Formats: sequence, C-alpha cells, structure tokens
Amino acid sequence: MSLQTSWARLYYNVSLVECESSDVLDELLATPGLSRLVIRRVSQRVILVDGRQRAQIVRALARRGQPHRIVDGPAAAPDKLNPDGIL
Repeated sequence: MSLQTSWARLYYNVSLVECESSDVLDELLATPGLSRLVIRRVSQRVILVDGRQRAQIVRALARRGQPHRIVDGPAAAPDKLNPDGIL
C-alpha cells in the first residue's frame, strides 16, 4: 500500500484507558453507560474514550471498585503522582 492510498486518523479530546488484561477491559465495557463513551478499542487491553467525559469514566471505575490511576500528560511518571494517583 502506498502512502497515497493509505490513511491516518487523529483524534482530539480523547483519553486512553489501559487495563491489566482483556478480561478486565471486557468487564469494564459491560458497565452501563460506559460503552457509549468508547470511541475505539485499540487493542485487547486498551480503549480510547471521550476525553471530555473523563470525570464520568473515573466515577464508573470507582463505582465498580476498579483500582485506577490517572496519568495526565506526557511527562507523567509514577514518582510524580500524588497518593490519589493524580499528577
């Protein structure tokens, strides 16, 4: 395939959700209301979601009792996170 016939997508206002396993992601996707925020499943463990709805996503994770960490920005690293998992 040449570059002239191929394509690329650039998504704005998205958040990436990465899960420990595909089973965890499948369970998460079964959460009512959350699946409508999914833009694309990128891999067995990763989805892109509507980034403008990040607070709703975090609440859904918390309601499920799903441990999570919010990593914000390209410079985010575990040693820069506060105890709540926020940069």
